[in-house]
Amino acid sequence: MLHPLAPVEINYVSPDGTRESHPTALLDGRAVLSTLDFAATGFTLQRNIVSNPAWTDSNWINQTHRRDMRKLAMQFSHCDEAIVYPGIVRGPTSLVDHDDHLPIQVAHSDFTDDYRPMVLNPSRAYAKFLSPLLAEAGSSYARLNAAKRILVLQFWRNTGAINSDLPLAIADASSVPYSALHRETVTQYGGDTLEFETFLVKPPPSPNAYRWHHFAKMQHDEVLIFRTYDSQLEEAGQPYWTPHCAFVNPDPEASAQARQSLEMRVLCLFDR
Repeated sequence: MLHPLAPVEINYVSPDGTRESHPTALLDGRAVLSTLDFAATGFTLQRNIVSNPAWTDSNWINQTHRRDMRKLAMQFSHCDEAIVYPGIVRGPTSLVDHDDHLPIQVAHSDFTDDYRPMVLNPSRAYAKFLSPLLAEAGSSYARLNAAKRILVLQFWRNTGAINSDLPLAIADASSVPYSALHRETVTQYGGDTLEFETFLVKPPPSPNAYRWHHFAKMQHDEVLIFRTYDSQLEEAGQPYWTPHCAFVNPDPEASAQARQSLEMRVLCLFDR
């Protein structure tokens, strides 16, 4: 079942850096939600009620809400330990602290197969960001290296207008082959030197070759959960990426309603 907004324009990047926009028919995520297999598609939607939210208060996000997201991540994944990254608020320039936190309008998946060796190695530049998070969680690099599996989940919320100008589209991971991904190193992000690899998605070989989904008019008590890395799937040769990107909402009423969202990444560790 196609979402009424379809088709929309999804932006891709070729290996030479050329950006291409392709009309794409979005699938209605709510219509197929009960049939989605998270291990294969890489995403799902859940209801998650938050008490007294303060969606733009960094202190509330990184203290109170972070604890809630740790609990949700452990319940969802059944992991043995969870390290929650600081939240990223996305929205208009007036809301965000850095241009990197504007909605990302190009198809991408956060991490490549370099993620595991990166987080296991305290000599990598990423350690400056990760080390304090490990210490705060009472964890360590020794604990990370002992884990049998590491998984990164992202918890994405619409925290602003219900029908916003730049909502999120997310692709069924099983429809985007490894050959469609182009790796690129992000040296700096949000003002920090991180030097991590990300996947940019190449243009599709044919119209709608990738199965893009959208959950229209997400409510504040809903959370989109998707996978951005899984060492178990990588070892099995299965997709561990989940492409996603913002797109321009063609509904005229949405043009005056700036997107505001919150994303929380959680590094999940498994002992067995």
